[in-house]
Amino acid sequence: PPQPLPVLGRDVSVPLVTGGEVTYAALDYAASAPALQRVWDDVAAYAPYYGSVHRGAGYLSQLSTDLFENSRADVADFLGCRADDQVIFTRSTTDSLNLLAAALPRGTQVFVFETEHHASLLPWERRAAASEVTVVYLDAPRSPAQAVETLEKALADRQPSPSSQLRSSRGGPIGPALVCVTGASNVTGEVWPVRELAAAAHAHGARIVLDAAQLAPHHPVDVAASDVDWVAFSGHKLYAPFGSGVLAGRRDWLLAAEPYLA
Repeated sequence: PPQPLPVLGRDVSVPLVTGGEVTYAALDYAASAPALQRVWDDVAAYAPYYGSVHRGAGYLSQLSTDLFENSRADVADFLGCRADDQVIFTRSTTDSLNLLAAALPRGTQVFVFETEHHASLLPWERRAAASEVTVVYLDAPRSPAQAVETLEKALADRQPSPSSQLRSSRGGPIGPALVCVTGASNVTGEVWPVRELAAAAHAHGARIVLDAAQLAPHHPVDVAASDVDWVAFSGHKLYAPFGSGVLAGRRDWLLAAEPYLA
C-alpha cells in the first residue's frame, strides 16, 4: 500500500472540545502544509552552524551566507529560470507580489482576473490609489480558451500612452502593462493556461507574473518553458517550515525601482 507522506505531526494527539484526544488530521494544506521530515532534519543539522547572513566575517557567518546565496541556484533550478533571472527571497507569496507592485514603472496598466487570490488583487490597488498605476479587472472566464480570449481583447483595447516607445499590435503607442494570473486556484483547484496567457501578454507588449503558490506543490513550474516574466510562491505551502517566499524573474524593473524597504 502507498506510504503516507513523511511530514511532521502525523502522530500528534490533540484535545477535543468534547473531551478526550484524537490523532490530528491536517485539512488545511492549501493554507499551510506541514514540514517534510527530511526538510526539518536538514534544518536541524544546520542549526549548530547558524550565523548571521551578510552580517559578519566569522566562519559561521560566512558559511551561512554561502548556504543562503547558493540556495538561490537551487530555487532557480527548481523553477526552470532563465540564466539572467533574479531569485529574491521574501516572506511569502503576498510579500513577493507586493515587492513587484512596488517596482512597477509609473503608468503601468495591471490586468487581473477577478477570480485571483487577494494576494494577487490587493498589492496593485495600493499603487492605483496613489494614481501611479491603473488596474483592469477581467471577468471570470468559463473556459481556458475564454481566459485567453478575454485577456487578448483587454490588451488590444489598451489606452494609448503618447510618451511611450512601446507599440501595440495596432501600431499605436502604449505604456507598460502587467498581467497577473494564478497557476492553480486555491478555491476550485482549476489549473490555468499559463503558457497561452503568457503568449497573449507578450504579443501585446505586456509582461506577466505567475502566482504559483498553489501550483508549485503539485505541478512542475518552468519559467522558461511557460515564458512568464516572474513567478511568486511560498515555502510554507511547499512543505517547508516557517515563513518564506520567492519572487523570481526579470531584473530590469526591480533594479530601476526605489528600494522596497529603506
